[in-house]
Amino acid sequence: MKRVLGCIRRADERYAMIKPGDKICIGVSGGKDSLLLMYGLKLYQLFSKTPYTLQAIMLDLGISDQDYTPVEDYAASIGVPFEIVHTDIGDVVFNIRKESHPCALCSKLRRGALNDAAVKHGCNLVALGHNRDDVIETFFMSLLYESRLNTFGPVTYLGRKDVTVIRPLVFLPEKYAQGVANKLKLPVCKPNCPVAGFTKREEMKDVIKYFKTLAPDADERIMNAIADTHKYGMWDRLRLPPEKEAPVREPEA
Repeated sequence: MKRVLGCIRRADERYAMIKPGDKICIGVSGGKDSLLLMYGLKLYQLFSKTPYTLQAIMLDLGISDQDYTPVEDYAASIGVPFEIVHTDIGDVVFNIRKESHPCALCSKLRRGALNDAAVKHGCNLVALGHNRDDVIETFFMSLLYESRLNTFGPVTYLGRKDVTVIRPLVFLPEKYAQGVANKLKLPVCKPNCPVAGFTKREEMKDVIKYFKTLAPDADERIMNAIADTHKYGMWDRLRLPPEKEAPVREPEA
């Protein structure tokens, strides 16, 4: 857990995530990362010099009947206020819209519902549990499927809702998140999405595994390349030679 807290502190201090008096809405999916984030932010609250409060929100997508009581009980045991917000997102995505590639729409609707819940609870920050592997996978998804160099940022301000999304676990490797979650016996919920395990993100995990066969620390190097913006060397920073003025020709006599 020490490394988890170290990663949270690194992200907080580097990107000025949390300020005095902030109220943070933690988006809890039931997965290992969001549960670890909830516990991590509660522990970080104890020794951080910046006072802040927490509110955990879990979205019920209405996809299938699932018992979220263990997660609710866990939040209560560590002293984090917790609420389940029931939605019809699953019905919209899979039954009404019948999306063949549902992840994009589902993600958009979930973000909207979570942000609305955050505003309702008076939160000015929304914390998501994306880890380092998520950052890298999103980078390659954007590169290969959208032809652009892009990934989500550690801090993103949403003007329409007047809330700021923060991702305190962006420097935490997924393998450490999994190990700590197992050690703490977090009440991780089984994925109840019909396409879980068959997404483009799963394919990107295989891509990164391949890179690690070429360089064992490939994931760390890629993350450093993303985070260290002063090292960027793309074409928008080309140093072109100054344009030379055309020689002036004397008029013929």
